[in-house]
Amino acid sequence: MAFRVGIIGCGRMADTIEDEQISKRKTHSYRGGLVLPYSHAAGYAAVKETEVVAACDIRQERLSEFAQRWNVSACYTNYRQMIEEQRLDIVSVTTRPEQHAEQMIFASNQGIKGVYAEKPLCMTLEETDAIRQAFERNGTHLEYGPIYRHWATYEQARTIAESGELGKIKSVLAFEGKALEGHFIDLLLYLLGDPEPVSIQGMISDLRPLGEDETKFMDTPLLSAQIKFDNDTTAYVAQTGVGREIELVCSDGTVRVCNDGEALQVRRRDTVSGAFDIVPVEPSQQWSGTVHKIEDLVQAIQTGKPGRSNLKVTMISQEIGFGLYESHLKGGMEVDPPVPRRGLWISSW
Repeated sequence: MAFRVGIIGCGRMADTIEDEQISKRKTHSYRGGLVLPYSHAAGYAAVKETEVVAACDIRQERLSEFAQRWNVSACYTNYRQMIEEQRLDIVSVTTRPEQHAEQMIFASNQGIKGVYAEKPLCMTLEETDAIRQAFERNGTHLEYGPIYRHWATYEQARTIAESGELGKIKSVLAFEGKALEGHFIDLLLYLLGDPEPVSIQGMISDLRPLGEDETKFMDTPLLSAQIKFDNDTTAYVAQTGVGREIELVCSDGTVRVCNDGEALQVRRRDTVSGAFDIVPVEPSQQWSGTVHKIEDLVQAIQTGKPGRSNLKVTMISQEIGFGLYESHLKGGMEVDPPVPRRGLWISSW
């Protein structure tokens, strides 16, 4: 029997981002590793273990359009009522981020087995702590929205680096810092093996509003960052203008992911000259990151073992994101986690 799914928020990430991506492909304006389906609704439809049985949105017209497109009969404008009445197993939270904490905690307290929550997770570290406490207390599995750790190319990059054939993993270099976002931080963590940060340092080029200002919800541009971890690795970020390219640096070689996950380049250090030689790599078979995430959550519920985008790694990424803001506000000084100002309200990152 399929897991019963309810979706809170029937907008872009729940539904219409699928149309955006289809349009880009028709005009050949997209290159990268993103494989459809992308939206939550389309992802659930592609996973046989899940069925969207209920949806909630305060906009009646949007709710009706969503329900008709995805054949959902149980429609609500009150998410609490939906959760209380529909005997749901999984809830997707795709609303505005300032609403996430309340919705996620309520779902957890009502016995929901798994929550798939979009980024940003929430607005403060106080909210982050409250989510963690509720999920740990209730045994709720979290699938956090950032998708790159579920792309085939990045999985292949981490597998090659962890194999040891290029020596010990030393650092990850990110050549696009234009967005300090959950996607970006989560990917750096994944490639380094999800370590704990011991020092966070960064500068932001265009500070977004702090406090309860909902006028600007764009991801914050990150000028530079250096994040040191407890496994003796370091993440470096520089706003170079190259685009979304990331390079894993090992003691005897490098693994570079090019063009936003489109391709992989491996180089091995020559033992005599010290120069790097390009090593041919068989491209990995691509798959939908959204489908992979939903399958990850299903498996976590079935086995009781945390998935790839679990609560623990989400808490780490939250600490880093807010830590970079804290560092910027202190003139770029190092910040040692846990970040002290848990109540700092950030509009988006």
